[in-house]
Amino acid sequence: MREQVEHQPQVGSQLSQSGRAVQRLRLTPAFLHDGPLGRVGETVSWWILPTTADIGLRAFSMAAQDAILEATMGLQSIQLSENGAAALATLPRSTGEWVVQAPGGDLERGMVLWLEEVLYRGSAEGQWLVEAAIRIDGGGRIEAQASWVDSDLVEREVEVKAVTLHQLALREVAAGEMVPGIEPDIPAFEGPGWMAQVIFDI
Repeated sequence: MREQVEHQPQVGSQLSQSGRAVQRLRLTPAFLHDGPLGRVGETVSWWILPTTADIGLRAFSMAAQDAILEATMGLQSIQLSENGAAALATLPRSTGEWVVQAPGGDLERGMVLWLEEVLYRGSAEGQWLVEAAIRIDGGGRIEAQASWVDSDLVEREVEVKAVTLHQLALREVAAGEMVPGIEPDIPAFEGPGWMAQVIFDI
């Protein structure tokens, strides 16, 4: 169940250089999600990133760990068929801790390693991630209380082969800073908050 708190993400509009109105997103404390793993953070969402051959996404959230979580849930969602997505709630779940270490404390590279871990577990270990509560310690250790289902029971329509470094980003956006949107679907983003962007090889 989602608990609405004092502020929500604010979506406004502004004029682009072409004179068209474009969406602008400003994050404020939005929603806290209470799930089987507890309160998993203040998250907004993710959007498909237009690319020529592969598929990517851009995510915004209030904190680094929540931006990584949004990118993770986007990765999983991209791969699912419509039936697969609908069936997830009916499948038995297992839980446990998944951990990766960001090399040299570099969270951007740590996000790549984390997403690669999610892909590996889904394809080789039969553990299809459906929910996670992510924590990052001061040394760049990314720890997640993960909830997964049997991968063999999950219907997919897209196979993500790898996480690429092309256009990779995980960065803090300062208060008042504007990250331009990408037409037609990705809104501009006004800080404070965090942005994650990643492209997958399919």
